[in-house]
Amino acid sequence: MIINLMTQNKVNFKRIYGTSSTIANNVRFDSRFIAKHDVFVCIQGDNHDGHAFIEDSIAQGASVIVGTDEELLKSYYRQYEDCTFLVVEDARLAMAQMAVLLSDEAWKKLVTVAVTGTNGKTTVAAYVRSLLNQLQLRTTSIGTCGIITSKEKINFFKSTPTTPESADLHVLFKQLASEGEKAVVMEATSIALDQKRTASMTFDVAIHTNLSPEHLEFHGTMENYKRAKMKLFEQAATAIVNIDDEGMAQDILDTYQGKLLTYSLKRNSGADLIASNIHTDALGIQFELYTNGSSYTIHAPIYGEYNVANLLAAIGTAMQLGFDLEEIEDVLATIESPEGRFEVIEQYGGRKIILDYAHTPAALDQLLTAVNAIPHRRLIVMILGVGIRDFGKMPKMAETIEGRADEIVVSVDHPGHHDPKIIIDAVCKGFTDRVHNVSTAKTRAEAVCLALDLSEEGDIVLLTGGQINGAQFVRGKAIPHSDHAIIRSYFEEKHAEKVQPTIS
Repeated sequence: MIINLMTQNKVNFKRIYGTSSTIANNVRFDSRFIAKHDVFVCIQGDNHDGHAFIEDSIAQGASVIVGTDEELLKSYYRQYEDCTFLVVEDARLAMAQMAVLLSDEAWKKLVTVAVTGTNGKTTVAAYVRSLLNQLQLRTTSIGTCGIITSKEKINFFKSTPTTPESADLHVLFKQLASEGEKAVVMEATSIALDQKRTASMTFDVAIHTNLSPEHLEFHGTMENYKRAKMKLFEQAATAIVNIDDEGMAQDILDTYQGKLLTYSLKRNSGADLIASNIHTDALGIQFELYTNGSSYTIHAPIYGEYNVANLLAAIGTAMQLGFDLEEIEDVLATIESPEGRFEVIEQYGGRKIILDYAHTPAALDQLLTAVNAIPHRRLIVMILGVGIRDFGKMPKMAETIEGRADEIVVSVDHPGHHDPKIIIDAVCKGFTDRVHNVSTAKTRAEAVCLALDLSEEGDIVLLTGGQINGAQFVRGKAIPHSDHAIIRSYFEEKHAEKVQPTIS
């Protein structure tokens, strides 16, 4: 499309070298993907500075270069006067602004919902997607489980595991709007918010789930972590807040100026949505929902009180979008959970295999409480250290599981550039000398098989952590991984062993 950077006034820049009116197609931050008439934004990454790839981008056809180094951009303009060079204060903000501009503000054609919190983002996003679709609002979810439209999971290259970079996000919005989707619910991580991936747009609903220590390898302190998450509520028309959370709920209540709904599992909390009298059976959970002086009996195929809280967040979202609670209540019995979040597999040898992403001590604690409420003979639990996350929480995973399982398997998720043994040792430091039921495995695949080896009929095998985008990240590479495939293969091999003829 042809853009005029001077008259549109939608990108903040300090200086412009070259023509202000030019053809621009897509925004890119990786020079390897540049095509003719693309915009290249010089982003400072962990290992590289985008300014070093300006010449490569121009050679591949970039028509606009955006960066913060004015002297460098000015010198390139002298060599390439047919290109436009934008000098900006903040490259990431400029990238978001350019992405919005070149998508023709596609986000405005969609109902937009964002979920932030240490735990529960993926589950809440799945519940919101499922609920809104059943209420006939075609909704896509974007997050750790990939991109799932109202019809199917689609192949769309995501630049990051959870929240796409702004350059990719607005291309996706444009695609979804053109295909008839009416709403999007997305996970908004603290890192994404800090890096302005969702800048230059307003969400119709922002959801807060909880706050506990996480991503401190990036943010440094809990205060920085909280500050990053609070940014979401500066760009939201309405909000949903879990007032049971002591981490940052009060901060939102004290500062947010828009229309706000609160939810709680505490009967006397004064929240707008309260779940009480929670009961679990083989089919899921039943509870009483109290709101606006009325009560409703809710049945839903979910497990764990923490997922009742997640469901309340989804209910509140639908209410903020104008749906009546009576029509919401009618469809909750068929709410869909995300893959790998308290996902129960029961077809293998009379045991329950439960997959759940719980990758923080707080999430693991809630999960163990929920799992132990299900009748079982023995409980085998796999816990992991995440190599691309904060090492400080690893021993806390061990502290959380100690004394609460019959067998514990310790392994590694996404070792990154670390030796798996170092990660396993970091986890095991959290165990006391009294623990003697711990086994270890150097890869997640080995650990899954080991946990299954330790199980028998009547047991629960709980596999925590999990793949991101169907892969394990090892030394900069995404290695394909599927717990489902490993489990299926494990039992197929066991079955094959049983039917092998005996040769005498």
